[in-house]
Amino acid sequence: MAPFRITPPLRFYKHNRGIRLSNPSRRWLYNRIFLGGIGAFGCYLTLRYQLAAWEASRNPEYGNSLCSSDMVDFLLYMPFNLFSNTAGRLVENESIPAWVHNWFAQAVVYWYALDMSESVQKTNFETFQQFYVRDWAPEARPVDAAASVVAPCDGQVLALNTNVESASLVQVKGLTYGMRSLLQDTPPPLNTDTHRRVAVVLHMRNKDFHHVIAPLSFACEKSIYVPGSLLPTTAAGYHWIPSVLTLNERLVLQGRSSDKAQLPVYMALVGSTLTGRITLYMDKRVRTNYLDPPAYAVHSPYASKPAVARGERLATFNWGSSVVLVMDVPKSCTVLKRAGDVVKAGEALFQF
Repeated sequence: MAPFRITPPLRFYKHNRGIRLSNPSRRWLYNRIFLGGIGAFGCYLTLRYQLAAWEASRNPEYGNSLCSSDMVDFLLYMPFNLFSNTAGRLVENESIPAWVHNWFAQAVVYWYALDMSESVQKTNFETFQQFYVRDWAPEARPVDAAASVVAPCDGQVLALNTNVESASLVQVKGLTYGMRSLLQDTPPPLNTDTHRRVAVVLHMRNKDFHHVIAPLSFACEKSIYVPGSLLPTTAAGYHWIPSVLTLNERLVLQGRSSDKAQLPVYMALVGSTLTGRITLYMDKRVRTNYLDPPAYAVHSPYASKPAVARGERLATFNWGSSVVLVMDVPKSCTVLKRAGDVVKAGEALFQF
């Protein structure tokens, strides 16, 4: 009978490069490879986003930085809505000391070089959200009395379609998206002999006020809440993500101008990353930023058709976002802005 053989002790040498990769002792290597892959992918996304920002600042109408449909699918799987909802709860949480909220507010003021002289309240905010939705001083945003249509908000003009001849809007050069997909409604037929259809996209930046006013006097016939994601709609996001405005959560206002022509007017208030919610003053029942949103668009017709005067405050974004204005104007209308321009609420946009 053969003598018993003593089993040698099992030792793991973490730095022994001679062991096979399948050996559990090299699990540290797998972790580094995994984390390195995540870091490399994050750097790639950041680079593509910054390239889109560079293109937006130099060539606002170009579309050479658009991502692929696979990348869009990946972004839609990311929990942007949960992240935005959580951020919205934090910035308005009164349990957090006021000095913490004010410290972040002062950091934003310093980083973006904000002119706080235009604000009614300049310091001592109870929450960071209160700072973000601060009111402007009346003299800081006068409404141009001579203009036919004024800018509905502060921000940067991302796109300007001066003659929409089809059912699509141009996002950037070479890319369009459906008007019905954005508005969840089909605008009435256009009388091409006397009028043309225009569309402008404005993005409210971090340095801007986040209130939306009526660009002209109109009667609001209904509002439409459209559930969706909360992808970034910054200038970089607009040049990077195809059809981002139709993918995001939005609130559409539909109405007709108050003049004799009664031309159709559409305003799409599009949510974005970190948008806590949208407050609609004419209808406080409207809710946005659901964690479990409805499966379909919610149409809310208004039998009374409330009249909104030009310059009257319509809504407030509890974070930065975008506004799309689609309307019919006379053929002789003069467009006073172009893509890439920075505007303030109440400035002249169209003249006719």
